[in-house]
Amino acid sequence: MKVETTRFGTIEVNDDKLLEFPWGIPGFESIKRYVLLEYKDGPFQWLQAVDEPSLAFVVCPPEAIGVQYKIPREKLEPLETTNPNEVIILNLISFDREKEIIRFHLRSPLLFNVETRKAYQWTMDKDEVKNCIILPQGMEWQEAK
Repeated sequence: MKVETTRFGTIEVNDDKLLEFPWGIPGFESIKRYVLLEYKDGPFQWLQAVDEPSLAFVVCPPEAIGVQYKIPREKLEPLETTNPNEVIILNLISFDREKEIIRFHLRSPLLFNVETRKAYQWTMDKDEVKNCIILPQGMEWQEAK
């Protein structure tokens, strides 16, 4: 399938590479289909909307900064699995060029079932943040300002 994008031009994507967000991503609920594209360097990838050429997010695996998640079993249900080994986690990344800051959005990871290609964004409450995010030694939690 051909996918039009504003960043990469027209790209060819196999149907088996499509990711489906049945509820969309918060703020973009009407956009359901995405594809992951490799970034030129480092651990980053692009999550490109298939049906909206201008919509793409930079994402990165939490392991790139030493973060781990404990995923409660009930958070796997929307992905139609009980096997955490079928799930990959990516975090949305934002860049503040003025302050030269990269923000990893740890509170709202994207969960993907590698078998079904279904995905959703898990937005954690305060208790989940304390119980489900494991920061590397020496890293402190900072709320976004």
